[in-house]
Amino acid sequence: MQQCTKNRIATTAALIVVLTFCWAAQAQSSSCPIQPTQVKDIDSQLAIEFDNVSGKQIAAYGFGLTFFDLNGKAHVFPQSLAGNVHLSSRGHRHAIWRNHLALHFLYPYAQAFVQQVVFTDGTSWLDDGSHACSVISVQE
Repeated sequence: MQQCTKNRIATTAALIVVLTFCWAAQAQSSSCPIQPTQVKDIDSQLAIEFDNVSGKQIAAYGFGLTFFDLNGKAHVFPQSLAGNVHLSSRGHRHAIWRNHLALHFLYPYAQAFVQQVVFTDGTSWLDDGSHACSVISVQE
């Protein structure tokens, strides 16, 4: 009987930990000002499609990229991708950067994550390190 109670306590504790992490990730995700919808690495061009879901006009933004090989090993792209284009509230953008380093990152999976956003009202948003505001796309 005591072993059964210990198992229930351990299971309940594990469930609470998992739910806490899920809640924390959801809290960050729900506050994402930009929602990336696709990332592509074609030739020497890196493209990210995203939506402004903040309700405010964006003045500037920055993304980070991580590529994954077939074994799941991460390959961090060494440069941030940034833009200084005003994007209206609820606007959509297809941003393209030409970068010769992209040719060295031809892996099957790419993740684009929002690093920072600056709004036209002077406020800003910074990623907390979770990369919760991201998208992973299969590369062709």
